[in-house]
Amino acid sequence: MREPNFEFYVLNHDFNRKKVYSFNIFSNAYVYDRTLEAAEEFFDGNITREDLTNRIKQSIMYEEWSRCEYEISVGAPFETDTNKLEKWDCFKQALPNLPLIVDMVITRYFKYRTDKLATYKED
Repeated sequence: MREPNFEFYVLNHDFNRKKVYSFNIFSNAYVYDRTLEAAEEFFDGNITREDLTNRIKQSIMYEEWSRCEYEISVGAPFETDTNKLEKWDCFKQALPNLPLIVDMVITRYFKYRTDKLATYKED
């Protein structure tokens, strides 16, 4: 597991297993790395919370928006008419939760940085 541990789960489809599963958007290395870089800049005072929010939003959008490996079809139970289904990607699921995602990133990065500093002082 990478530290700090960023987690936010959405629904995704596994084409190989033909099942819907919970997918952590931060398991995408690009999204994780860009978020970590933005969190570091935020805590160093180089960007604002709004900048942090926009950077996280952009990294999720860049990687997980309108790409078939990050899409599911959503509709009424037992719907057989595929024209009545909506395409939802991971970005669409994460977007309304962006303020919560940013709060989680700030909290977990702060804990990571504090723990790292405490370990450094003990040595």
